[in-house]
Formats: sequence, structure tokens, C-alpha cells
Amino acid sequence: MILFYTQNSPFARTARIALREWGQLTGTEERLAANREVDNPVLLFSPVGRVPTIVDGGLVITEARAVFAYIKARAQGSREAPPEVDSWAAVAAEGQIVGFLEGIATWVRENRRAPQERSSFLAAVEHDRMTRCLVHLDELAAERRLPNVREFGGAALASALQLMSMHNLCVGWEASHRNLSEWLNPQLMRPSMLSTQPVI
Repeated sequence: MILFYTQNSPFARTARIALREWGQLTGTEERLAANREVDNPVLLFSPVGRVPTIVDGGLVITEARAVFAYIKARAQGSREAPPEVDSWAAVAAEGQIVGFLEGIATWVRENRRAPQERSSFLAAVEHDRMTRCLVHLDELAAERRLPNVREFGGAALASALQLMSMHNLCVGWEASHRNLSEWLNPQLMRPSMLSTQPVI
């Protein structure tokens, strides 16, 4: 099995966390991709060319949630697709988490552009989204409704929060979102998180 990833993609990181949390690292080759490059090796398997992409024989899966679910199912000895919905509450929480991750990833990508090319409008929109999401996610943490990193939502949230902190997008957020910070701290100590940290 091959997992294509890039070091700084929080979406690909969720798949790398899954490999480690679900004991699937042995027998899997983690192969660096080159997003948006003509020689991107992912393009040999998928016209989409995105990460994460997992290749297992003739099967090619490209969406982060689906890649995570496939790794988890494979670890549990199943090749069957998982049930569509575990619970609507879990689906609702995961939707908020993925929206938060998308916003952080968009903001980080924007900040990599030359200063004169950055959109102040986009930065303001993503700042507002981040602020709203942090309040909501802190409430979910207080209610003990956040999954750990062995689940896609937990891996996505831990990756997003760490990326946000590494890029100083919300300095000192921990003080005003203590429940979320308390949820994050043990997640960051897991070997799967330590061994997949992005490079700034």
C-alpha cells in the first residue's frame, strides 16, 4: 500500500496519523507528492493529484475522510465500506471540525504568498471563521463531544489547532479556550502526532 502525502498538508497528516494509530505503518510506503507540479507522482494513479491519496492494489482513494476510514477498516480486518453514518451528532461535529481545518489551511496558504499578493479580505474572513469555530469547539470539548486522534475528526482538529499555533494565527488562544486546550494537550503527546509534525 502507498500513501502519498506532503509534509505540510493537514489533510494528508490525518492519514499519516491513522496509519500509526491503527497499526498500518508496516507494509505501507509513505511517498512524498509534489502538489501542483507536472511531475507529481500522484498523477500516475489519480487525475486529481491531491493528498492524501492511498493506493492499495488497484484501489485509489483520494479524500481525507475516506482515506482515514479505509485505513481504519483495513486495520480491523475489513475491506467493506463503513456504514454511512455512525451518529448524526458525530457527523455534525466533524463538519464543524473540517470547516475549521479548511479555514486554517486556506489562511496558511495565503500567508505563504508574497506580502503584496496577499488578500486582506481573505485573511479577515478566515480570522472571523477561526474565532467562531474556536468558541464552538471549546463548547464541544466542555461537553466531552470531541473524538481523539484515532478518529478522523480528532486527527483533523488536532492538526488544525497545531497548524494554527505554529503559524501564530491566534496567539494565546489556549487561555480563552481552556476546554479545547485541555483536549489538545494529550493528543499532541501521542506518537502519531509527534512523528508527523509539519515543517514550517
